[in-house]
Order: sequence, then C-alpha cells, then structure tokens
Amino acid sequence: MVDAAEISTGTLVFVRKGKDVDLNVTNADALQDVFSSSWKKNGNKIVLIVNSVKHLIVFPDYAERIELAVNNVSVKLKNLQEADSGVYTAVVTKLSGDVTEAAKYKITVQDRASLPLLTVDSVSSNSSSCSFTVTCSSQDSHINSTFTCDNQTCRQEGGEQSEVIPDTFLQVHQSSGSIICNHSNHVSWTNDTKTINDVCHVPPQPDPVPIILGVCIPILILAIIGAVHWCLRTRRTSKGVIDENTVYDTAQVRDKFVAPARTQDPTDDEDSALCPLTPAKVNCTLNSDYLSLSRSRGAPALDSSVHTNN
Repeated sequence: MVDAAEISTGTLVFVRKGKDVDLNVTNADALQDVFSSSWKKNGNKIVLIVNSVKHLIVFPDYAERIELAVNNVSVKLKNLQEADSGVYTAVVTKLSGDVTEAAKYKITVQDRASLPLLTVDSVSSNSSSCSFTVTCSSQDSHINSTFTCDNQTCRQEGGEQSEVIPDTFLQVHQSSGSIICNHSNHVSWTNDTKTINDVCHVPPQPDPVPIILGVCIPILILAIIGAVHWCLRTRRTSKGVIDENTVYDTAQVRDKFVAPARTQDPTDDEDSALCPLTPAKVNCTLNSDYLSLSRSRGAPALDSSVHTNN
C-alpha cells in the first residue's frame, strides 16, 4: 500500500536520456471500482486518459511512447527526453464519482555525465619525494588537489576533494597508483585518470637483497676455499706423521728379529778364525765347540782338517 505522504510528495525517479520508466499504481484502494483514469504532467497537462470503456486516449506529445499496464492504470513511458522531466500524477475517478490521486512521480531525465578533464598543473621533486597539483574539471565546475608521494605511498592533502553541483558530482582522489577525476550524475559516471609514476618520478630505494648477496657470497666462497685448503694441509701433515711412524715401527720389527749380540768372549776371535764362513760351517761350529771344551779341560784339540774334509 502506498503511503499518503509518499503520494503527496511524489517518488523521485532519475532516468537516463533515451531510456524507459514504469509509473506504477500499487494502491489497492485506488484500483477498486475505477470508472476512469488519467495521467497528468505538472498538474495540468494531460498525458493520457483511459475512459469508462477502457479506451486509451494518448495526447500528441506522448504518441507511440506510452504503454498501458494490465490494471488499466499503471503506464510505461518510453524513450524519455530531457523535456519529459516533471511531476506525473495518476488520477482515478471512482464509480461513486470520487476523484483521488493514486500515485505521483517526480521524473528527472539526465544525459550521460560529460567526460571530465584531469590536468597536472605543477610538479616539484627531490631525491626522496615528489609533490604535484592537479585540476579536475567538468563543463560546470572544477576542483584542485595536491598530492605528495615518496617511493612507497602517496598522500592527498586534505583527503578526497569533491564538489556537488545540482544533480552532478565531481571528485578527485587516488586509487591503485592512479589519480582519478570522476564526474557522475544519478544515471552515469565517467572519469579521467593519470598514472602517478608518469607524473611523479621518485627514484626507487635500492633493494638490499642484491647488496647483501654481493657481500655474503664472496665471503662464503673465500671461507669454503680456506676450509678446503686447511683440510688438505691437515691431511698431508697427518699422512707425513703416519709415514714416519711406519718407518720407525718397521725398524723396531726388524730389530726384534735380529739375534741379540753375544757377550764378547776372548775366544771369539780365535773361534772365528777357526770357523770361517764356508759351506762346512756346521762342522766347523761343532769343531769349534769341541775345541773350546777341550781347552777348558786341557784335552788335545781335534784336527780341523778331518772335519772340513768331511
């Protein structure tokens, strides 16, 4: 059910130029016992009349631009132009003769919002930041705004700037690395943009990663080379010690198998003379032993020729 206050003030509707709009009558009481109905513009100009026999009469300005709904009261206005803006009122005449307003619409027809223009007025920069001023303008108005950027972020002085003109809206702001000049109305919007990097050239800060890698990698390589050199040197030193120990141990083993020296006996030279290094060394040795025994007992010595000849 439509509120009486809403009917008296009218429902505000914005329509893009060339589009259609539905003017509906939803008041159930207004749709009962209807004798005839009509739509008026601005209170005095009749748009159409639906008479008692449900015959539609359309006035020339809206010829072929109106469709009547199934309830014979609601209508569709087609191909609206800016001249069609106004207050449209549905008037219902009851069988009882009572006349009442069943619906009211305030129609505003708007064209597409015009394309705005974004211009850069001035730019100043140094090694760490950049500041620039832009102008966002439309056919009816313009606004200025200043931005300050470094290599990380941009800041708009005073925040987003906007200006409201009757039925239109002009705004300048930043988003996703761009400056945006937006012009809109109730039925459309358009914009002009500029990339911040194209306006403001701030030298990027050097990436610390390559610097760190450039310092650490040579140090790491030198450390690896030093470690390998130390390992090889240690290995050669250890091998030399092992070789010396091996020679010493071999000498010790050899000494273990050498017969211990006999205690010098006065008769050794004499025995050696009697037992020269000959193939008959065994017999000579026996003879020498016997000679030594005979001397100790005072017995005559054996003839060594007997043994050697054998």
